[in-house]
Amino acid sequence: MNQFTVGSASLATEPPKEPLKQQGFDQARAFQNRVIEWIEDGTESVSVIRAPTGAGKTATFYELIESRNMTLLVYPTNALLRQQRDRFEKEEIDTAVLNGNSLEGHGHERTENLLAFVNRYVSDHDVVLTNPDILQAAVQAMYRGGDVMRFFNFFDGIVYDEFHFYDALAASGLLLQIKILEERQPDPKIVLASATPNEDFVEFLEERIGLTVHDIDAEYVDDGDQFRQSVDVIRHEDRRIIEQRNEIATALQEELDSVDSYDEPHTVIVFNSAKDSNDFHEFLHTEYPRVFEHVAKDNGFDTNDEQANLDDTDFYILNTTSKGEVGLDYDVTTLYMEKPFDASAFLQRFGRAGRQSEATVHVYGLGQGPWGDDVDFPTFAGQIYDGFDPSEMDHGWLSDLVGFRAAYAIAVREDDWGWFNQELREDFESNIEKYSQWRGFIATVDDEIDEIKDGFGPGKYQNADKEAKLLRFTRSCFEVFRGLRGQSLSASVKYPRGDRLGLTTYGLTTTLRNYDIDRIEDDDVLILKPSGDNAFSVVTARLPEYESEPTQYDKPTYEIEDLLQTKIHRRIDQAALNSAFEVSEDLLHRFFQIIRIVDAVVPSRITTSEYEIDIENESNGPPVIDTRPRSR
Repeated sequence: MNQFTVGSASLATEPPKEPLKQQGFDQARAFQNRVIEWIEDGTESVSVIRAPTGAGKTATFYELIESRNMTLLVYPTNALLRQQRDRFEKEEIDTAVLNGNSLEGHGHERTENLLAFVNRYVSDHDVVLTNPDILQAAVQAMYRGGDVMRFFNFFDGIVYDEFHFYDALAASGLLLQIKILEERQPDPKIVLASATPNEDFVEFLEERIGLTVHDIDAEYVDDGDQFRQSVDVIRHEDRRIIEQRNEIATALQEELDSVDSYDEPHTVIVFNSAKDSNDFHEFLHTEYPRVFEHVAKDNGFDTNDEQANLDDTDFYILNTTSKGEVGLDYDVTTLYMEKPFDASAFLQRFGRAGRQSEATVHVYGLGQGPWGDDVDFPTFAGQIYDGFDPSEMDHGWLSDLVGFRAAYAIAVREDDWGWFNQELREDFESNIEKYSQWRGFIATVDDEIDEIKDGFGPGKYQNADKEAKLLRFTRSCFEVFRGLRGQSLSASVKYPRGDRLGLTTYGLTTTLRNYDIDRIEDDDVLILKPSGDNAFSVVTARLPEYESEPTQYDKPTYEIEDLLQTKIHRRIDQAALNSAFEVSEDLLHRFFQIIRIVDAVVPSRITTSEYEIDIENESNGPPVIDTRPRSR
């Protein structure tokens, strides 16, 4: 363990532009004025705002809302969306929220509800808040009907906030959305805002999508407007907070004993694992009940837990993960954080402390590096970027992902509806680099699937041939592009969270690696129990077409993916030995290189030590899960 200090930080200031004066600003940070100037007079359709956490990016969105006919604000998490909604409502800005709960039905009915929603609010509201998943569902034809793309015609002001949040698969969806939005208005203003923007994403937008981007950077100065306080950093060798849970719990108790009020959060604990976050919460309930009384938990397990609403809770300590850390707007004076996997995520997490008051940050797993001496904040940020392995989004990789998304959006419309959106198709053909390559690949796979014998009819392949299995498996993996973030298999579970069993919906394969099934309630809710001393529970999965070859799923996700990738590329090589097999071997290999199979395919059966879980994939709606005890 060692300790050093990251100094306070200030940004350059200027007299405020008129829109900021009207918000009550006596001084503006210089980058805020630059945003106002671009909104009022800029010729570029896209602007990237690079400004650190707490710098005041959101204040500039007000002018965009005021100057545009209709503004769409896109947030990566529902927690951020709710936070922004509450802020706008306090400012008496007419706000409509568009999320999964706003729409009903499937197919054409969902399309009608989507357009009815925007028609209803466009005349008497200033802004619509949504998530990018809704936009992607429209692009990928999850909502049926040719009219669905009209949704993109309503908005001439668009903000993608915290756009660093997305991995390559999701980023490819955002890139396609931005392209569509930019083309549907004569003078759009599209804002990409982040404290730690993904520069590969921005470069791709310019170099491969062909949009001109206006860069606005916050400028650090010595004597400007201070937006960060000094932070003492204590570096711990342990990689996981849970390994020091007694010491941390004792420190939390001492902190609570030293303060007079517990109704505002000042201490945050950020885990890399939802399981560790849950275990720590249960540990506090059992061993440190006085601390537990003042702790709220907000990780992925709490998203669909109706009793875990932070808006209705007074607390001093927040237990969270990456799910809850983005957008934290508390006066955090003590932060316990595990080192995340890349520099951008580290600075996002670290930046939650010291925004209003001096703070202490305990970092677990940071290890040796260029840090260790007292430095100013900009220097420390540079050290973090230099000290982490680069997390690059290769342009060729992104180009394939964007191209496949575009090709599949057209293919689904042609296959499911028997017609296509000519305007959309022409736009993709002329402006999306890999569109034609992947559209041809999809068509060839479909043609080859038609060559699988059905009953006594003609065809090149028998139903059980290795070529037939590979073709059907590949076709099922196309579905990863239906959504923004890939396919997932969720189940209703009750899990131990300390004072009660929490009822929520969570990813099934991840859950079963960390918990055992205790029993099943009549409404198909899985009652979970801790898995004991094992790092992972015993879980195997059988994937569609390869049910006779179970895959061990009681491993870290990257190990499962490596195993599946090894298997699929071997099968491609075997199928390519057949000279009648017409799908490009190179493109088949490339397709599986650009996706994660664990995100692309839902198992047909999962087996634990005591239960069998059959999964039936429906054409509409989520998979149907049937769980039963294993026969002995």
